[in-house]
Amino acid sequence: MNFLNPFFLFGLLAVALPVIIHLINLRRPQKVSFSTLSFFNELRKSTIRRIRIKQYLLIALRALAVLFLALALARPFLPPTLTGSVSSSEPKSVAILIDNSASMNRIGSSGPLIDQAKSVANRIVGNANSSDRFLIRTTNAGDGASTAFTSKSRAGELIEKVTATNTGHYTKEKFKSVYEQLQDSPQSQAVIYLISDGQDSQLQDLKDMKLQEQGSQGKPVSLQLINLEQAKQQNVAVSSVSLKSQMLSQGSPVTLAVEVENVGDAAVANQFVSLEVEGELSGQYETSLEPGETKEFTFQVVPVTTGDLTGRIIVEGDEVDYDNTRFFVIRVPQTRSILLVNNQQKQSSFTSYLKPALEAARQTNTQLSFEEKKVNEVDQAQWGQYNAIVLDGIDTVPEYWFQDLRRYVQNGGGVLFFPSEKGDVKNYNQFFSLFNAGNFSNVIGEYGSFNSVVKMAELQEGHPVLDELFSKKDDEQINVELPSLFYYYRYQQPSNTGTLNLLEAANNDPLLSEQQFGKGVLMVSALGADPGWSNFPVNPLFAPLYYRSILYASSSENGGLQQHELGTPFSWQGVGQESGVTLQINDTEYKPDIQQQAEGIRINYEGRDWKPGILTINTDQTDHKVAVNQSIMESRFDTLEEEQWQTMFSQAVNVNSIISAEDLSANSLEDELNSAVFGKEIWNWFIWIALLFLVTETLVTRLYKAESIS
Repeated sequence: MNFLNPFFLFGLLAVALPVIIHLINLRRPQKVSFSTLSFFNELRKSTIRRIRIKQYLLIALRALAVLFLALALARPFLPPTLTGSVSSSEPKSVAILIDNSASMNRIGSSGPLIDQAKSVANRIVGNANSSDRFLIRTTNAGDGASTAFTSKSRAGELIEKVTATNTGHYTKEKFKSVYEQLQDSPQSQAVIYLISDGQDSQLQDLKDMKLQEQGSQGKPVSLQLINLEQAKQQNVAVSSVSLKSQMLSQGSPVTLAVEVENVGDAAVANQFVSLEVEGELSGQYETSLEPGETKEFTFQVVPVTTGDLTGRIIVEGDEVDYDNTRFFVIRVPQTRSILLVNNQQKQSSFTSYLKPALEAARQTNTQLSFEEKKVNEVDQAQWGQYNAIVLDGIDTVPEYWFQDLRRYVQNGGGVLFFPSEKGDVKNYNQFFSLFNAGNFSNVIGEYGSFNSVVKMAELQEGHPVLDELFSKKDDEQINVELPSLFYYYRYQQPSNTGTLNLLEAANNDPLLSEQQFGKGVLMVSALGADPGWSNFPVNPLFAPLYYRSILYASSSENGGLQQHELGTPFSWQGVGQESGVTLQINDTEYKPDIQQQAEGIRINYEGRDWKPGILTINTDQTDHKVAVNQSIMESRFDTLEEEQWQTMFSQAVNVNSIISAEDLSANSLEDELNSAVFGKEIWNWFIWIALLFLVTETLVTRLYKAESIS
């Protein structure tokens, strides 16, 4: 233990005062014989002994109270060996990691949070020794970052260049980089200051971070989080934009679901949520929100052409403006390409009705094209050219297809599976297991018997395939003739996934199920598509339902919202050539990393300095657009708790308690910063101990009646 004000240790001499006072009071008076006082000779010796014990106890308590008060004035602190803090005399490696995310533009009582952060950083640099070396880093892209250690004067210049920016944050990556640089620095002492508004959503990224443990090669690193004031501002954010259905086509209405959230502490009223499509205002709502309340608004958009439809959702009348706009891109596919795979030789008197249904759809709808192939004609390398693959009544799925089909679905493709009456159930179940999609357990009925074993259950809307399939009023019931089933596989759903049933039998057996996998979907039918299974193929419902099922499966990658969230690397796969591909956002052009693959090209780019907007991918084929938005977590200002902070890191870092700059004056903050560097002050412990001794002394004085005669 050391002391910041050792001069006050002279106060320890005051410990002698209670003893001196006691000794003065012990001066014995001259004895005078007085006959009338002879009754005092009856005082028992045991009573005198208790009085002396009480006196000695009071002397000890008073002396200890004075001792601990004197020690508190000297400001004791635990040395670096106990707290991981650094010595004040040795050169240090000091890293200052400044949170410059968009939320740091909020205005507090002392100005913008980013300016407060820079002021704290300047105090840290100002209190340092001239021999210290500095790293100035930011959590987001922007100026003010030093990739190498710099001097005290240069550190101040870099701090002044720091600005808050509405880009993705990389707190975890930046922290790890800073830590590794400190480990490699020549100075024996190292400290990291993280200056932030304390957002839980951002700092939680540091949890379970893999850091090199302290050892013979590494040095102790002390970590100090400095929380700025919690700026209380009204804030409403557009938290999400989604489509009610992915089944998009030219001229058909598209419903956008927009969620708006009041992330502030105060109620808001008379604010407007507006839809802008291709630069034109297309809809608006007025809203009021209580703190923490979320409301959903729906807008309808009618694409007049195929391709990319761009727009944005805007909240008007809000103080914090960086999260008031959310961009969107709706891709309306020009055509959906379908591969229909069936048996090479089907020995049956019944023919699948899928091909006629697709043929009719192709003739009436230019958005769908299909190609029919036998199993032995399929080229796996060409699967990327199709938006959906329909496996129609094949006896076995070739095992050498398994992994390629799995990747195909994972990357956004759709697969529809219709069994064969002579199917290899074991093979089917092995195929389903690739997608955790359940299994066929047994068969029900007799193929081609025309004897009904069960009817199809009533259709229930709520899935994009069934929604808008019928032209009816909202409160009107679906009224169709229900097919009879002669033969089908009993399908057992997986127990731990969210499998959806589109069609069911009256006994609740699934007949058509959807299993999401990666970016794509696998749809499993328990019925074949020919009349030997049921009379469904001759039902008027058959063709439109399975057409919409194929349309739905082919929409998972090719259509819908095209979105990218800041803070994650951008990746895109499509058709094109490696040469001449560029990315453009907010009037700035970038050259990405490009990989030529069998199915086209794959584009990768970090996008660290991107801000929200519409990204254009320029290829030699055509242009593609993607909406780039900030994470909604940047709008939620809940702060990290002290307990979470203390348990967040491994033993590679010595974590100090959080310093709250909001609760401290400028001088108090500097004292706290000094304490964080030199060690952990424990003077308050000594104050409490001294008070405990004084309280004990008072209790002994009042309750210990040693003078009474018994």
